Amino acid sequence: MKLGYIHSNREEQTRVMQVLKMTSESVALDELGIGRIRDAFADRMFPGISTLQKHMKYFSIMPQLYRKATEKRYNRLSEVKAEIIRLERIMTKNLYEGSTDKRGITGSDMIGKSGNNYVKYDPAYIYNSGLQTFGILRSPQLYELIYSTSKALHNTPKVTKTDDEDADDKSGLFQFCSFPNVNYDFTQKCALALTVEDKNFIVDHILNAEACRDTLLRYIIDNSDFTIADRFEQIPFRQLPQEIGELQDLARRFADFIYMVHIRYNYIYSQYQDEEMRTEFREKLEEYQNSGTDIDKVLNAVSIRENSGKWFCKEVAECIAANDIKENGGLDQLIINRERRVKGNRRKIGNPAYIYDKKNRIHYHKLTYRWETVKTFAEELRKETANG
Repeated sequence: MKLGYIHSNREEQTRVMQVLKMTSESVALDELGIGRIRDAFADRMFPGISTLQKHMKYFSIMPQLYRKATEKRYNRLSEVKAEIIRLERIMTKNLYEGSTDKRGITGSDMIGKSGNNYVKYDPAYIYNSGLQTFGILRSPQLYELIYSTSKALHNTPKVTKTDDEDADDKSGLFQFCSFPNVNYDFTQKCALALTVEDKNFIVDHILNAEACRDTLLRYIIDNSDFTIADRFEQIPFRQLPQEIGELQDLARRFADFIYMVHIRYNYIYSQYQDEEMRTEFREKLEEYQNSGTDIDKVLNAVSIRENSGKWFCKEVAECIAANDIKENGGLDQLIINRERRVKGNRRKIGNPAYIYDKKNRIHYHKLTYRWETVKTFAEELRKETANG
């Protein structure tokens, strides 16, 4: 039995778009509007990864949950979401009780609380984009397909079948998702630690996913002896295959470049009073000028639909090349104008509604391109596997 194409309703379409947005490091628009460039680099290096994701286990356990959801009879499509959340609550409780380190378990704060309210970003919301990227979840129309599969299962006449026939039938019914063969039942007992079956299932899908081909993520997963650096900029790009290493180097250069710009932003925002920012900017400016960075080459490494962020970065580089760097000069005015265009009346520079605070400087950190999440995932995959 094969499932045909199913048109998604408006609620499902909205949810799909929300899930896709979660591959971004931040939903809020940053002051200088460089988030799209950052995310484009992150997507090329680490497809399917978002900063909301916390543990690899979910890439194995969520398909199990979706399969469990097909066992229930439904009278209407809206009941599917309620069933998924009910199963997520059970899964969350068992993960919490079965894990030594309980950090990063989505929804653990809701354990024991009654009512229909659940976390704003449930595991399905957080992990479905990655499940699709890795080829585990084969369609974004999850609710409809669970609903249709449930109907097909419960409406099929019970007849004697051979094992091969039964396997063929199930492959048709469950074609919307891949499922691991594990020796535990998440509704009874489970833990964040990966079993051999969990690990093999996840690794196989990442290695075979078209979206992960020739990416830094795939290389790290496929080379367990590759050193996992503490910070993104410490990744030994010269030890990587040429194209992957070059992309990582360009992403690092962009992180250094925009960090320098954000330091200048804070100096302007402080009304030129934060001497630490002035000093650090001069240091980073000298480093940039001596780095040999070609900003055009950096920006050409990624494609984005809205190019104003790229033009801003090119104009910054031109100001630096022309040495047009002085208080209230070309570079500063460029930064001021950019924030005004991006943030409008929510801009901080020159806005009396905001007061500069040295303890909370704006974007005073380097871009990491979701490296913290990737590092956690790699470390989990390299740990000794559990026994179910």
